[in-house]
Amino acid sequence: MKATSENQQKEEAVVYKDTVYAKLRRALYNAVLSEKETQETQWDENGRCHMYQSFGDRGIIATMQRKANEKGWVVFFALCMYKHEQNHIPFIRDLKVRLTINETPSGVKLLWFVNGKPKWRTESTEMASYFHYTGSILTEVLNQIQNVYRPEDFVPILKYMRKPSSSYLTPYGLSQKWMNRLSKGTNPKHILNNIYGKDGQDGLTKNAFGSISKIHSFTTFAIASEVVRYLKSFPSSFFDKIILNDFGHDDVTTVGLDYEQVLNVQYFIKYFNNSKIQNDFIKQINGFEMFEHVDRETRDPAYRFFNQRIWQEAADSGRMFKQIKSRAIRKSIISINGTVQETHDLITMENAKLSREDKQIKYGNQYLALDDQRITDNTVSVLPKSTFDLILWGSQQHNCIGSYADRLAGTVSNSIIVGFKNKSTDNWVGHAELDKYSGDWKIRQLRGKYNESLEQSEHEVICKFLTKTIQDWS
Repeated sequence: MKATSENQQKEEAVVYKDTVYAKLRRALYNAVLSEKETQETQWDENGRCHMYQSFGDRGIIATMQRKANEKGWVVFFALCMYKHEQNHIPFIRDLKVRLTINETPSGVKLLWFVNGKPKWRTESTEMASYFHYTGSILTEVLNQIQNVYRPEDFVPILKYMRKPSSSYLTPYGLSQKWMNRLSKGTNPKHILNNIYGKDGQDGLTKNAFGSISKIHSFTTFAIASEVVRYLKSFPSSFFDKIILNDFGHDDVTTVGLDYEQVLNVQYFIKYFNNSKIQNDFIKQINGFEMFEHVDRETRDPAYRFFNQRIWQEAADSGRMFKQIKSRAIRKSIISINGTVQETHDLITMENAKLSREDKQIKYGNQYLALDDQRITDNTVSVLPKSTFDLILWGSQQHNCIGSYADRLAGTVSNSIIVGFKNKSTDNWVGHAELDKYSGDWKIRQLRGKYNESLEQSEHEVICKFLTKTIQDWS
């Protein structure tokens, strides 16, 4: 009996230590139980970081701990929630999602795992959906990662360049793309030549982009790297003629074209790299306006840079040129040596000829009053004569009127497309669609290039002409 009493006294004397994780996990459970919105972050004595957030009927706790090999961190997540039909009793379960922060010779890399399988090139923004409406915890996880690492730990060259602006769920505004593509050391010329695929005498010179050594903004450097990647079929002398503005701290998460567009631009440049094409790109890039008019696009210049017309035309041309399989037609197009727009329009026509039949568009005699009428001293009206006319007009104006072709062909239609051209410049002012609804003709739309509105003076005089014409019909 005496021995038993001594053992009981020893057990009662033992005080079990309450860990930071246990405290926060219990706090999370109670917060969900009482449907409170709370948040807390604590580091424990073993160097682990514990973060929890509750959002009404659910919450989440994340634990960030050092990897066993001391070359990075791992973040584990546990979800706490209750089912409304089960008396509001919360339960906690581990999520089959984890984040690894890996310290590699070329910089720190982030890699997500789901069900034990790596999600390569997946951004944290894409992972938020795995967290059952508790994805805000990722913001705190990224904050703690930034407390551990500096920008140059992710991309070494950031030690010597101004970092981009921060953006949602990206450490220091760096997406996986930039971590992987621009973390090959601290020599900007070497990094660009690695992307260019050439070095030495065949690589980029120090004068590329107005002097590589004068690029002090990471955003500017990122844009330069994308230009090199898209136009790598051009000779190095081309890049010596490119001058980039300083894009400062602009956000880089949305900079550049998507994957398919990049492939199409590269395909186009591979076959069309004559001096006219090169000069078009030089003029467009060097003439880029950093500050647009107040009533136009107001996004960051870095975002707008790759939304310029020339990139879209090159991508569209490359896509269509892939579809032309005839060697004779391909050689004929290449031999023209036209500008980017001329080449784009030619490829559009040749591609249309291969995929559809050119059909005549018929008009009643009264509707011919829309054709070849002088609207102003320089502007005349033009009716398309065939479906290929509409396809060409659409490619020149970068809008969808080419898709109206088959609908307007054959018998007299209840829709009419009419163009307005400046005779002195041979450029389109815009196009109008007239539609016959309930027996009356109406002006359905009147748009210019890229479906933009016409200048007010042009819009008024064309509308006046169209209104009078359709009134005469009735």
